[in-house]
Amino acid sequence: MGLLDSLGATKPIYALEPSDVGRILQVDIISDGQSITLTTSDPIDPAAGLGNYVEALVRRHETEFNVVIIQMNGVDHPSESIHVLHVGKMRMKLCKGKTTVAKEYYSSSMQLCGVRGGGSAAAQASFWQPKIGLSFVLGFESERERNAAIMLARRFAFDCNIMLAGPDDRAAQKH
Repeated sequence: MGLLDSLGATKPIYALEPSDVGRILQVDIISDGQSITLTTSDPIDPAAGLGNYVEALVRRHETEFNVVIIQMNGVDHPSESIHVLHVGKMRMKLCKGKTTVAKEYYSSSMQLCGVRGGGSAAAQASFWQPKIGLSFVLGFESERERNAAIMLARRFAFDCNIMLAGPDDRAAQKH
């Protein structure tokens, strides 16, 4: 079990994501020239039943998650209309009705992680960069759905020899 630095966490809120499970989290708080380090006392426990839920989803060719677009390319997205995020064995796709907003096969330029910072909704939001120059912050119906989507996409991407991570994650820096 490793120690996870809160890479990319620059706001006072950090929402756990699936890769944090089994790790001890550490955060360095620097304010007014003083530094304080906080560490969890035990490794992060997995959410009850999440692993079994994701294993059941892996058996499907594709799983759909209802989402709203919170940001697109770093700009707030005012519409709260429901979109569908398709997480498939070979690619991910974001649609609104019959219109495809984004569709990309898993690649080394794709990024996916939980949102780091951003208030109380961070636990239900994910950052998805399907390709360079296009990114979304997506809001899910629940933290469980967000974590399932991240775990499922990472599993399918791994099966395609792609390691999905966030912009500042060590795994992303290997590519």
